[in-house]
This record gives sequence, structure tokens and C-alpha cells, in this order.
Amino acid sequence: MNKQKEKTIDGVKFVATAFPAVEAFRLKAYLMKKFGPTIGQIIGTIEGVPPISGKIGDIKDKIGDIKLDGDKMANAIETLMEQLSEDEFIAFLQRMLRNVVAHKDKKQFAFADEHFETTMDIVFNQHIFSVYPVLLLVLEANYPDFFGKISGIGKKILETATSEKGEKGSESGSTASETSED
Repeated sequence: MNKQKEKTIDGVKFVATAFPAVEAFRLKAYLMKKFGPTIGQIIGTIEGVPPISGKIGDIKDKIGDIKLDGDKMANAIETLMEQLSEDEFIAFLQRMLRNVVAHKDKKQFAFADEHFETTMDIVFNQHIFSVYPVLLLVLEANYPDFFGKISGIGKKILETATSEKGEKGSESGSTASETSED
């Protein structure tokens, strides 16, 4: 059974299917090795996180008080991406997006095929920063046990990631759902 997550971002519906378990473990190891030091910087963009009492419900009740600093978030993402050369960044996107299908203008675009660059050009034209919430969607599809515990924080990160540097919130909005495929 492959879990799927779907989300509409800037008018494009994205469906991310979870990787097989072994690839999810490989991806986790890669992400921690490559980006581990910068994750602390991203966490530093979150203001107002309540003290952990040991109960997830207590945190979820206070999520509304959390604020993200858009400038700090943009700087953290830039720092994260600076760790990769242009070719490494494109290879990273190919790896992350290979189980994603985009639905735009009544057409379906798969990122896994040999037309990766053409698909990127069609799907992200004029919406280049939309790739970041799609990457977050891939992580949510593959690591739901982690993201389920911090879903309120994830929504705040998504809102900040889709806005331009320094702005709070997203103009376009997004919707999400989860499905299972037998």
C-alpha cells in the first residue's frame, strides 16, 4: 500500500507518493548528512514555540501563537541551497520529485520521466518558489509520523515558503489531503 499526499499550490495539484521504505531511509540519511547543520537555522525562524510538556495536544492547542520570520526563513533556505552546486541542486530536485505528479491545465506531468527539465519549466514557470512547499509535501508523504506531530508548524512553514522573501503568508493558499493506494 503506497501512501499519497496531495496539495494544491498556486493552482497546480501535486500528488506525492511515498517512496519504498529502503529509499525513504536512504533519503533520510542523505538529508541529515547534507542539511543537518542548517536545520537548526530553520528551526530558529520559529518564534513562540510553547515549552514541550510531553503532550502533543498541548502543543497543537498553542500552535496559533507561533510566528515565522519570513526573512530568516528565506535566509535559512538560501543557506541550505548554497550547500549544493547547480547540478547537485537539480539532481536533488529530481530525486525528491520523482514520485510526484502535477496536474495543471487539465494535463498530468510526471517528474520521473526523461522530460524532467521540460516538466519543471511547465509546472513552475512564474512560480519558482512553489517548489519548496512541494518538497515539503514529499517529506510529509514519506515521514508522516514526524510531520503529524508538528502539523501546525508545518502549515506555518508552508505559508512562509510560498510567499516572497520578507512577506508573511501565501497569496495563493493551498489545500492538502492524504490517500492510500492499494
